Amino acid sequence: MEYIIIGTEGGLWSEIWYVSTNFKHHYAGNLDVFKRIKNIFGVETKTSENNFLFIRGSEAVDVMSGNDKFRIQSVLYTPELDRNILSLDQLVIQGYTVKISGEKCRTFPTFSVPVINKRNDKSGLTKEDEIGIKEKQSIINRQSEHEEYKTDYLNNYFENLNLSSNEPDWNIMILQAMKFNEFQDCKALLEMLEDVDYVRKYRYDLEIKFDEMLDWFIRMKLGITTRQIPAYVSDKRKVNLLELYMVVKREGGHRNVTSNNLWALVSKDMGYDYQDGEFMRIMYAMYLDVLVYYYKFKTTQQNVSDRRTVNRGESISQNQNYSEIRGEVAGQKEGATSDGCIPEEGEHYALFAGNDWNGMKNLQKRR
Repeated sequence: MEYIIIGTEGGLWSEIWYVSTNFKHHYAGNLDVFKRIKNIFGVETKTSENNFLFIRGSEAVDVMSGNDKFRIQSVLYTPELDRNILSLDQLVIQGYTVKISGEKCRTFPTFSVPVINKRNDKSGLTKEDEIGIKEKQSIINRQSEHEEYKTDYLNNYFENLNLSSNEPDWNIMILQAMKFNEFQDCKALLEMLEDVDYVRKYRYDLEIKFDEMLDWFIRMKLGITTRQIPAYVSDKRKVNLLELYMVVKREGGHRNVTSNNLWALVSKDMGYDYQDGEFMRIMYAMYLDVLVYYYKFKTTQQNVSDRRTVNRGESISQNQNYSEIRGEVAGQKEGATSDGCIPEEGEHYALFAGNDWNGMKNLQKRR
């Protein structure tokens, strides 16, 4: 179970905090929630919903609970998670009290950590803010190292994975076996993404296949060879195209996001700044817009074809029934004629042969 911390629910999706009974550690998917952060490498596999959470940093965060702000220590930064989670078990160990009310909760700290509030006269930032900005930039600059660690770990993991075990995960095996040779293969993967719970559970495998699908579609279907996959922003941060697709889909699609000027919010939900919203719009147009249009067109085309097939089948069935009825009627008429019966609608003729009782008696007298 997950409970929204009262006081955080009014902000953006990336700023909402939850208390979870499933997770054993604190996790944050938004780098901006950290005041300070220390670079670390790690991976967590026992998370109840994701196969892997790759850890890139750890430090304390400030969380609002009601009108009070308190500091939570030992929060792990992982961009693989789409929300911010505080572990109920770890909160209890750290000395916090959690009061649950319905789907929400309040958290009460028994101690607090002093915050450096002295501000720089020139920058207007506190010393802690200045150090935090440098530390977060360091995390961003080491993106390639984290990606290398992630790739090495997963390669070793899948090499040692025995897919012939007693209880294989068929969903993973199906995803790994998927190849893209025609658009129907792309359509099959996009249909899998309709299930949000499925996307959460197999997010890592889906990210790999989603990039493979985009690479095939852009190169083979559109004939474009100059677009790099995966995509990166100017400061070498990787853009998760699957996440971009899911966030825009959640907000009602490209047209709705554009009409309501929601690209800044989309950017913030993905962990970027508001000013990166225009960049996210361009990335969507370059990599996803034509794919989504083509997918909707093919889906509509298939639905129309299915309806025509059903209507044609019903028409054929009705004609067959009508033919069977006519055949039965004709058979009844033929049977009636062969039995010496005269059909009701035929003309009747009577021939007098004089062979009634009186006629036979007179004939015998004459003889």
